[in-house]
Amino acid sequence: MTTQDLDTEDVADIYDELLATYKVEWAYRGHRSLHLAYYDDDHDEPGEASMNTMRVLSEAADVDSSDRVLNIGCGAGEDSIWNARAHGATVIGVNISETQLELARENARDHGVGDRTEFRYDDFQTLETVPDGSVDLVWGLEALAHSPDRPQALSAARRVLDEGGRVAFADLFVRAGAAPADADREDIETIEDGLGLRLGSIDGFERALGDAGFENVAVRDLTDGIRPGLEDRKQFASIAHPVGRLLGAIGIASEAQLDGLEASARIHDLVEKGVLGYYLITADRGAPDGDSDDTVDHSPSDGTSAS
Repeated sequence: MTTQDLDTEDVADIYDELLATYKVEWAYRGHRSLHLAYYDDDHDEPGEASMNTMRVLSEAADVDSSDRVLNIGCGAGEDSIWNARAHGATVIGVNISETQLELARENARDHGVGDRTEFRYDDFQTLETVPDGSVDLVWGLEALAHSPDRPQALSAARRVLDEGGRVAFADLFVRAGAAPADADREDIETIEDGLGLRLGSIDGFERALGDAGFENVAVRDLTDGIRPGLEDRKQFASIAHPVGRLLGAIGIASEAQLDGLEASARIHDLVEKGVLGYYLITADRGAPDGDSDDTVDHSPSDGTSAS
């Protein structure tokens, strides 16, 4: 896996470069989500399944109209808009790409929730624009994988939570107990370099939550639900990547776009090999004095496994 430091501004540059690719996917899905789609019996189309990811995470987080939600790494604002529209929550989205923030503001206006959403330039590693104890929920949908220092990001998240607050995350992690072979590690580096990620282990993330003072940590394995979408992404990459190489040679496709396509294909392969998994994690802020019972709930939910 990559050992180099991750510059958050470099991450913003990668995703600004990838916007052309994502706009193709947005047209396919019918909305501006950047995250993986979660398929189940009731949501078997790409657009429905990507909305379903937000639904599953918001239900696990028990979002309601009284909540002040902080959406870290908000992208083009789709999940902020989801929580404002579906639950009537007040949402602040933070990101380090001004381009994506403007897309999020436009998106919120188009969906009639401009009065319940706000989008700010801020790094979720520090959350300098967010006062202590000012939000009820910190929400991160495929955001923390971009963190160069998860303990620091979790400390910032806990600081801004009100007493009784909570976190809800969904993201890719190396599976507990997985021992990636050398070839797998090379694939992980390709993914990390192409998408500006640092893929840590799920068990390491659980420990980091406990070390940061969070309590009642619960983990659900959602990997099976994202497999169809990953297959679609790999098939798209297998077609687009060779064409992209030709376009890149004449300056039409960027290197970042080609690297992103390759990274998507490698994610599919490592999920199928059992190296990577997709997890939903919730936790409570914990006592103000920092005392914690270090409880971790590995119980399956809806037929899923925590391993």
